[in-house]
This record gives sequence, C-alpha cells and structure tokens, in this order.
Amino acid sequence: MRPKALYIHIPFCVRKCRYCDFNSIVSESKIIDSYLNAIDKEMSIVYDGYGFETIYIGGGTPTVLSETQLEKLLYSVARNFPMQDVCEYTIEANPGTLTVNKIRLLQEYGLNRISLGVQSFQDRQLDFLGRVHSSNDAINAFALLRKGNFKNINIDLIFGCPGQTLDDWKEELKIVSDLNPEHISTYALTYEDGTPLTKDMMDKSICKTDESVELEMYKATIGYLTQNGYTHYEISNFARDGHECSHNHVYWRNVSYRGVGAGAYSYIEGFRTSNEKDVSAYIGKLQAGGDTKYFTEYLEPDQCASETVIMFLRLRQGITNGDFYARFGYKLEDQFGDKIRKLLKNGFVSYDDERLKLTENGLFVADTILTEFV
Repeated sequence: MRPKALYIHIPFCVRKCRYCDFNSIVSESKIIDSYLNAIDKEMSIVYDGYGFETIYIGGGTPTVLSETQLEKLLYSVARNFPMQDVCEYTIEANPGTLTVNKIRLLQEYGLNRISLGVQSFQDRQLDFLGRVHSSNDAINAFALLRKGNFKNINIDLIFGCPGQTLDDWKEELKIVSDLNPEHISTYALTYEDGTPLTKDMMDKSICKTDESVELEMYKATIGYLTQNGYTHYEISNFARDGHECSHNHVYWRNVSYRGVGAGAYSYIEGFRTSNEKDVSAYIGKLQAGGDTKYFTEYLEPDQCASETVIMFLRLRQGITNGDFYARFGYKLEDQFGDKIRKLLKNGFVSYDDERLKLTENGLFVADTILTEFV
C-alpha cells in the first residue's frame, strides 16, 4: 500500500528546551541552507508519481526558518509533489518565531492547519521548560493566525511540571478553552535520558510531580475539555467536530507513511526505515548521491499485528475485529486472547467480540496496558 502521509523534519531550534530529546539542534543559517537543498533532493528521489493526502512539517521548530528559507522549503514541497490531493497540510509553529510575513507565506502555499507549540500560558512554567516565548507571545501568535484566516489550529500544552498545582493546570485549561482552537493536545511532562530536565531530577534540584497529582490533572483535562465541546478522541488529543488530526490518524492506524529529512522514519509495506539522524551526515550523504538510510527493519506479520493493536488502542474508539481481520486474516482473540481476557478481568478494556477499546480505568494506565500487546 502506497503511503498517504508525508512527514518532513526540520531539526532546527532557537535553543533546545530542557525536556526535549527530539532530533533537533540550535539553528545556524549556513547549515539550514544546505539542509534545505538536501531535503529538496531527497523529496525528488522519493517521489513515485503519487501524491499524499496529508503533509506534516515538524521539528525542531520549522518557523525558526527565515522568511526566505521558509519559502524555499514550501516551494520545494510544491515543486516535488502534486498538491491537488492534499487534504490536510500542517506545520508546527513556535509562538516566538511566528511573524505576519511567515503566516502570509503559509497561506500562499496552501497550508491549512497550524500546530502551535504553546506548552504553557504561565510565564513561570515557560521559563522552567526553557521556551523562547512568553504567554503573551502565545496569545498574540494565536490572534495573528486567526487574523490570517487559519481555521484549523492545534495548541500543545504540557502538564505535571514541578511545582505546578492542579489549580494552575485548571487555569491553563480555561485559557486555552477561551481561545477556542479547533484542536488541543495535552501531554504529561516526561523525563527523557540525557536531557537537562532529567539531570536536574537526578541531582535532586527539582522534584518530579507525584503521579497521583498528574492523574488528577489528566482527569481534569478530560472533564473540562469535553464539557466545553471537545471530543476526546485519542489518549492525549481533543478536537472540535471535524477537526481530528488526519495525519496522526495514519500513525494511530499503523498504515504506510513516508518521512523526509534527518532522522525521519518511513513505514512502507512492512519495512520501517530511518534516515541518518546527524544533520551534517545526512546532508553529506545526499550531496554524495548516497543512501540516506540509517537502518531498515522488516516487521513480521505478528509484529505488525501487535503494533497495530497498540496504536489503535490509543484511539478512544479502539479497534474492530472487522478492521483487524481485513488486514491480518484472523480475529483479535486468535493472537491476543489471553491478554484480552486478563485485561477484561481487571476492567482495563472492553470487548464485545467486535470492538476492543480501553475503558476509562484503562485509559489512566494506558502506557502499562499497551505494553501487554508487545
């Protein structure tokens, strides 16, 4: 099955956030220009005559590019791929790097969805996280996007920062709900190996928020946003009617996608591949006309089945036996019967011989539940 989704990775930032372990580096204009040439070349190589239904430009911080660089990137995409089939075209944006002229460029090149990395509307939390914008910057950026006629905006928020109270988080929820974006993503702060945040925790200069407090914040999120008209359609995601993220649905349904750029992943016909992660090495490989792949693995059918169940269960609607049988030729219980019965007994899933999904109790311990299907 040909991939219907394209991901383009822009690995540059003004500075690294304290919690971030994504493939990103502090931006330098010279290497950005070389990188844009490299991804233009990779796009021309991977084009197979078909277009994509969704395109997602992520990072890093794509809007850290200058106006000239941003236009070069968007022109490359439009030049290399037919755009008439693209239904959803997203770019991630940082409120501290978004300008009126950049918004105009996004309009001109047909982008129709913006994912705004706000993370918090409280300056104290933004400073702790290492963000480059203020709360006012975030609110102003949102207003500029609305003025620019963008009608599909996501806002990312993080909860569970050290010292953050439940009341603090409820105030964040009120602010974001009052702004009325079409989509909201909320994530608990994670402590990844090698990040400054994790080092501070290990040094005991900060204390991780208690899991019980994080759980109350998550419950408050679900309660508040659903009461204010958002559908809780995925573990971390909420949307107004008609505004679920089509691109991310490709990942959650475990179907084919193509990735372009340093460290970008592709998943096509059972093969998962990753590009060279190091930016300079990635550029060098393309300049030399070589293969950009860093590794390739083939997923056996039972591995693919496991990953499909894991990803589908992130969706509140879960997975149906009909969908599963169409892809693998057998029913869910034929491979996962013992696991399903165990989770049913503990009240973490529901299964009526047609649809398997997490219950509310299962939702609160989803990470643990999903590992059962590995």
